Amino acid sequence: MRSMSVRIALCSLTLLFGAQAPAQGAEVSGSSESTRVVFVCEHGSVKSLIATAYFNRRAQERGLAYRAVARGTAPEPLVPGPVRQGLQTDGFDVSEFVPRLFTSSDVDDASLVVSFDQDVAKTVGGRARHFRWDNLPAVLADYARGRDEIVTHVDELIDELAHSFSLLRKGNGSKAPRSACIRQIEARTATHIALL
Repeated sequence: MRSMSVRIALCSLTLLFGAQAPAQGAEVSGSSESTRVVFVCEHGSVKSLIATAYFNRRAQERGLAYRAVARGTAPEPLVPGPVRQGLQTDGFDVSEFVPRLFTSSDVDDASLVVSFDQDVAKTVGGRARHFRWDNLPAVLADYARGRDEIVTHVDELIDELAHSFSLLRKGNGSKAPRSACIRQIEARTATHIALL
């Protein structure tokens, strides 16, 4: 858990160094900054799909411009029944979702790639920040337990992104130089890491 929290803190810094704080609810199209997160699991229809659904919901609720997509290293043609039913019960309609292969082009416009038990480092090739959320509970064996672990990780990532954007907005709103905003974020992140 500590390792994941440290990675989230470091990722938020990485994302912020290259991201301008968009207005709440602002459209991201036309922006030169990447706001795309790619979740990758083996089949592109289980852990990555759950993470994508919850990430997009939470990002929208928090007014973050980030949006996620699900990809697989060996995609299945359909979403497995337990995942489809679980997500439907959770309020997500994935009836039209078709799993897609994770390719190098997915990284081209990504700010972050999160993989679940898949070695995608070669494909990512240092072009985007990469987290590994490995060894989480199997979703098909116990949907609720697996989903809850994924959602915990997603919520921590969203919290860190939202907090970092709020610091950046606050700094820009008070006409503080961008470097001062970044120092505030660095200090908060250092404190966050020290508390772990």
